[in-house]
Amino acid sequence: MRLNKTGKPDNHYYYVIEDYRTAEGYKKTRTIEALGCAKVIREKYGVTDAEQWCRDYIAQKNKEQNESKLHGRRYMTLKLQEHLPKAEKSSIYNAGYLILDNIYHSFGFSNICSEIMKEHPHVQGFDLNNVLRALLFGRILFPSSKLALSDKYQKKFIEDFEISVQHIYRAMDLLAQNNTLIQDRLYYYSSKDVDRNIHNIYYDCTNFYSEKELEDCDRKDKSEEWKKEHSLRKYGKSKENRPNPIVQMGLFMDGDGMPLGFCIKPGCTNEQTTLIPLEKEIVKNFKKADVIVCTDAGLTSYDNCKYNDKDENDPLVQFGLSGQRRFITTQSIKKLPEHLQNWALEKTGWAYYSYDPDTKQHKLISDFNLESLEDEETYREHYNTVFFKERTSAERQLDSRLLVTFSLKYKEYLNEVRNRKVTRAGKMIAKGTYDSENERSPKRYIDKKFFDETGKEVKKKKAELALDKIAEDEKYDGFYALSTNIFKEEMESLKLVNISSRRWEIEECFRIMKTDLEARPFFHSKDSRIVAHFQTCFMALLLLRGVERKISDYYKGKRAYPDAIYTMNEILYALRNIQVISVENGQGYMPDYENSQLITDLLEIFNLQPLGNQVVMGDTLKKMMKKNRAAPEMYKKS
Repeated sequence: MRLNKTGKPDNHYYYVIEDYRTAEGYKKTRTIEALGCAKVIREKYGVTDAEQWCRDYIAQKNKEQNESKLHGRRYMTLKLQEHLPKAEKSSIYNAGYLILDNIYHSFGFSNICSEIMKEHPHVQGFDLNNVLRALLFGRILFPSSKLALSDKYQKKFIEDFEISVQHIYRAMDLLAQNNTLIQDRLYYYSSKDVDRNIHNIYYDCTNFYSEKELEDCDRKDKSEEWKKEHSLRKYGKSKENRPNPIVQMGLFMDGDGMPLGFCIKPGCTNEQTTLIPLEKEIVKNFKKADVIVCTDAGLTSYDNCKYNDKDENDPLVQFGLSGQRRFITTQSIKKLPEHLQNWALEKTGWAYYSYDPDTKQHKLISDFNLESLEDEETYREHYNTVFFKERTSAERQLDSRLLVTFSLKYKEYLNEVRNRKVTRAGKMIAKGTYDSENERSPKRYIDKKFFDETGKEVKKKKAELALDKIAEDEKYDGFYALSTNIFKEEMESLKLVNISSRRWEIEECFRIMKTDLEARPFFHSKDSRIVAHFQTCFMALLLLRGVERKISDYYKGKRAYPDAIYTMNEILYALRNIQVISVENGQGYMPDYENSQLITDLLEIFNLQPLGNQVVMGDTLKKMMKKNRAAPEMYKKS
């Protein structure tokens, strides 16, 4: 602060002023305090030299300010005038992205952008790192279109990213072009920051529907060259039962729920053919590690199982060129051969583990008969028990271990689901709506004719519940089966079931992308843009899992990851609601959010504690942001 004076020499007016920089970086001066004219100062404070009194006053203020700064106790006085117009831009900004920014840099995203731009020196006019940050933070905090991000939502951050929609699309083409490199580097950098559990990996497929209703191959006005670049949007079986073209995503996840890699295929692709090509790319990063691949029944094919049938006797394993690869997959009991199906449904020969509180160990109980569960007391005793039986099998010339489980709790769940379906089916029969189809479905163009027992055509048909099918399904209530090439002497049944039970997390990954990140519907038609769109969602998911992992490490010893203390919905809510209000053109920021234990933990974990104070000075925030962007050492090609 310094002194400024105006007016006549015999009666100067004195002001306390200071220099500051605007958000755009321009240097300006503002008035802090009006001290009055010389005559008033002399009379009010009983001094003869008014100017010297003013200089002493400012010196004392500067001393107090320096002492406050030294102890981190600076004050900010906010002065507003009633009749002045408000600033053009909003003064409320999201600060939760600073947490994501920490993960962004520690997981090497900035390094990846530098490596890509180094390989493409001809690409100029925009900062890839800046665009990618805006894309990822926008996808997590303000899911929207690319146009809305460039026009509106990028202004919601403390920093001004200054990107346009053309920069976004140019960056997307560059990202899609380097998709394999990006996935490899993300694993490399993230594994340097956190431990990645790559010994148990999970794979599953889902599909995303397009907003457009026609396949691009239906376009008659486009060349064959154009159609080669528009080949992903295809008709297929949509999980939402929509008639729109879809694309299929295959996703690999590590044992802690963090994504490893993904692929995008045309919507008509058989999902069983997508596993091996992507697994080859993923395993390159840890090819000497022993890996167990877990999938659901829809991905159980002979080729997939055979590819992951590599034990210690394999030559590549013996020479140390590869780790062992095993599989655990769910098995439909209905699709088992008759002799295995009969064995699986037999009431005898079951076992379970009983926990002994004295020894704090699980004791194996064998030769249990499921018929004894008909007793009410036994039923209550074993309501939460998981029974199992196992045997070896050599179907399709592939030795495997078949593990079947039975649970009363699971039986009740399946029974309740089926009863609801039966109730709905009865209502459809009563109303006569069971044969109705969506008017947009191709089936509406199919004529249907109905005949009686003599072959005579009738106009009205009869419908009733298929009681035999209901009874058939009821036989399998409570039963669940796994197939694996990990045999009993290598791994006990309980551990096998626990590994397979973590498959729910990959379903959660898809739910986060579809619901929280709003990855669907997608509006792109060009293949590179479609890949880049889901690439953005994949990287955003990795950032969120990174936040979840940091929280878990913070609570290490209290909660086992991924059974974290906070849910993903709670984390997202906190990130989106950590806001600050800019005062005095960014000279300070007032945090504006409803405090919670989660936000307190996040600020401490990511070294953002000043955001928990009444006000954060602009220079303090800038230093904090700069310190929080530590990137790992650049990847060196061997």
